Amino acid sequence: MTKEGGNRQQSTHQQTGLPLVTIITVTKNAADCLERAILSVLEQSYPHIEHIILDGASTDGTVEILERYNDKLAYWRSESDNGVYEAMNKAVTFAKGDWILFLGADDELFPGFSEMAEGHLKKKDRIYYGCSLWKNMVFGFVYTPYRLARENITHQSIFYPRRVFEKYSYPEKYKVRADYALNMQLWADKEFRWEYIRILVSRYAAGGLSAQVIDEEFRKDRVSLVGKYTGFSVKIRYIIKRYKYKRVNFVEY
Repeated sequence: MTKEGGNRQQSTHQQTGLPLVTIITVTKNAADCLERAILSVLEQSYPHIEHIILDGASTDGTVEILERYNDKLAYWRSESDNGVYEAMNKAVTFAKGDWILFLGADDELFPGFSEMAEGHLKKKDRIYYGCSLWKNMVFGFVYTPYRLARENITHQSIFYPRRVFEKYSYPEKYKVRADYALNMQLWADKEFRWEYIRILVSRYAAGGLSAQVIDEEFRKDRVSLVGKYTGFSVKIRYIIKRYKYKRVNFVEY
């Protein structure tokens, strides 16, 4: 059974010249943390935000939280889905924002989100990204093709222009690392440029899905994805690095 709600009011962002930013949260059985994520959005000083939440038919009280915040959310829906990235792809179809950011149910935004939204989202061919806090470590750097081959950009710090999801969707064959695969694909697309802004945007939770589950399909395809989207020389460098790492640590890089 599908439940849905939200409060889609007409935004004045077009009159102010500031962009509308859509925050998308997909969740399942996250009643212990979802409210904190919602509040971190509501506490932002930036005025033109819509928060869309798609829930995977939770049974733990998540729906009751969504109902309680019904008038604060642009849209929410609770129904069965086939995983995180199917839900993300579906959520994008409800988004009206000029820019889209994905926030996990166990993540939270910092005031830097508003600073980014108000001062830096200027060019529609840019994918802007900042920093995220994980435990007591800040992640955020100027990425190169080789750095991207080694590690993903933290999802909770990326502001995607709407055009990205008019052209692409998350490859759902990857159950855990589809965002990584999409980011590599976008890196190679000359229509877009990645731009780093040194602002702390969010905190992302330790022990998320990618830390708990190995994406076997992505692991099988990773080398070919690296070669296809970051180049042959980066692929060779990555293979050598992975081989050396495996010899020392006895696990895949």
